[in-house]
Amino acid sequence: MRQAVILLVILGICALWTLPLVWVLKSPNNPYATALLITTCILEAPIIMVLVFKGMWTPIARRHPAQPIADDAITRRFQSFSLGLINLGWSVHASVDDQYLHLEPVAFLRWFGAIPMSIRWEELSKLNRNGKSVYMTGGHRLVGPAWCFEMLKARKSNEQG
Repeated sequence: MRQAVILLVILGICALWTLPLVWVLKSPNNPYATALLITTCILEAPIIMVLVFKGMWTPIARRHPAQPIADDAITRRFQSFSLGLINLGWSVHASVDDQYLHLEPVAFLRWFGAIPMSIRWEELSKLNRNGKSVYMTGGHRLVGPAWCFEMLKARKSNEQG
C-alpha cells in the first residue's frame, strides 16, 4: 500500500512537470515559463529520489540495520543491485561475511536517504538458477551480483547435506 501511494505521488510530480512544459510550448519567448520549466526540471529529480529512498528503501533497511563488517569479509565496491522497484546500478558497496550480506549505498545516494543495511543470511531464500536473485523475508526481491550470494548457496547446500 505504501509503495502504491509513493508511486502515485511520484506520478503526480511528473504530471506537474507537463504544466510548465505546455506553457513554454505555447509561449516559447516567455521568460517566466522557461524559468518555471527549468526550476521544475532541477527540483523534480531530487524530490523523486528522496521519495523513493525514504519510502521504499529505508523501511526495508530499518528492518535490517547495519552491522559491523567482519575483518575477513569480502568487499567489492560499486556493485549493481535492485531491491523491488529500486535499481541501483554500480551504486552499492557490498560486503559478505559469515553472518550478513552488507549493502552500503554510495555517498551520493545516502544524501537522498538511502541508508546501509545488513541482511542476515537466514532472511534470504529462493536463490534463482543463475544465482543473482533472492527473496528476502517479507517478499522483497533482491537482485545483485552472483558472487554476493555464494555464501547463501554454500549455506543451503550444507543444510541439505
